[in-house]
Amino acid sequence: MTTKTLYNYAASALAFAAFSGVGIAQDNTINNIQANWAQARAVLNSDIDDINGEISLTAAAINNSFSADMVGDVDIDNRQFTRASATAVLNSDIYDVTGDISATAAAIGNSASIAVTDGDANVDNIQSAIGNFRAVANVGIEDVAGDVSVTAAAIGNSLSVEAAGANADLNNHQFFRGDAVSHLNSHVEDVAGEVALTSAAIANSASFQIDSTDSANLNNFQMTNIDPRAYSNIGVEDVSGDVTSTTAAISNSLSVSSTLENPALSLNINSTQLNNAYTGSVANTTIADVQGAVSVTSAAIGNSVSVSNILDEM
Repeated sequence: MTTKTLYNYAASALAFAAFSGVGIAQDNTINNIQANWAQARAVLNSDIDDINGEISLTAAAINNSFSADMVGDVDIDNRQFTRASATAVLNSDIYDVTGDISATAAAIGNSASIAVTDGDANVDNIQSAIGNFRAVANVGIEDVAGDVSVTAAAIGNSLSVEAAGANADLNNHQFFRGDAVSHLNSHVEDVAGEVALTSAAIANSASFQIDSTDSANLNNFQMTNIDPRAYSNIGVEDVSGDVTSTTAAISNSLSVSSTLENPALSLNINSTQLNNAYTGSVANTTIADVQGAVSVTSAAIGNSVSVSNILDEM
């Protein structure tokens, strides 16, 4: 699983956001300031048996969340500050299911998701998270006809931007000081589909999808001071499909992808990542009797930058 994939999970948690922008084909300005000094805690305990359909379980604790989906020229100034902890705990036993199963525990300090189409995008993002962010998933699953996905994700600062227009001026500043810790304890048995298990602890994460036709300027600054740590204790047996287990601790992550409609597009990126944190990943796995492919990863990453540039031949 790539850093971008891990980050995309954080953006999907914004389905719980209290704010959502509405597309307007005019010049737009959004100034968002969020400050949180109180703990967020979400606990989900469940015992599920004999289900003839899909199952989705989510325990999500998010201190600050912002989402905007805009059409036309837009100036967005997003500032999010949290000085408190977020804890998400998911405890579940699931048996005898004909459909897919998705179980997620997510603890997030600051989260922002921004999409701009058919216009110039000017985005300034500042996120500061100081606190302890802890996600715990204890899940037992048995006798499933579909696919199984279990995720524990602890994230300090999370930003996702999609910009599709003439010009993009994007600025990101993220600061993290605290603990981001994910624990995944899972036993999965007798599954006809695929199994994907993820434990992710991320301090700062930023993802940009840029489809501008003229120019794009991106300035990124990320600093981490205290420790992201990811843990997994996993047992898997009797699976017909593929099995993937990912345990990843990341301090600073930047992902930039651009689809160029114009080969003369000017794409300028300036990125600074500073890490002063111990980054640790520990995975204990037992896997047996799998007919598909097996992939197991334990990754501890201080600073990561990924840039891809694709020319659209159409």
